[in-house]
Amino acid sequence: MTVKYRLVKQATPGVKGGGQYKYYARACDRTKATLDELADALALRSSLTRGDVVSTLVGLIDLIPELLLDNRTVELGELGTFSLNLKSEASDEPRTDGFRLIKSTEISFRASTRLKRAVKRADYTKSKTSDY
Repeated sequence: MTVKYRLVKQATPGVKGGGQYKYYARACDRTKATLDELADALALRSSLTRGDVVSTLVGLIDLIPELLLDNRTVELGELGTFSLNLKSEASDEPRTDGFRLIKSTEISFRASTRLKRAVKRADYTKSKTSDY
């Protein structure tokens, strides 16, 4: 398995006028693995039918937001953990209407140690679309 990359010229962040430009490697040429493709691959690796896998994945997609909104963290074993985070304004004093400070609710995903280790074994190939 090879991760394709390209070099991107980027100014130094936080420096007025851009400062010195440097080159950074960025992953590119990615394609999406659809739910149908996942279902086909999982059906081949298990005793489940493709329909069973699709049904399970769709059920999981429906269930995760329900659990998160019930103030629960969702741990999916060796895959990782989903949780909710709040983006909020600051207040000088505690407020009884503190919920008004909340600007948005976001979903976070923390990959498991096993998943992180598996990705660290990546090989890299420069993309043909890279300018540098």
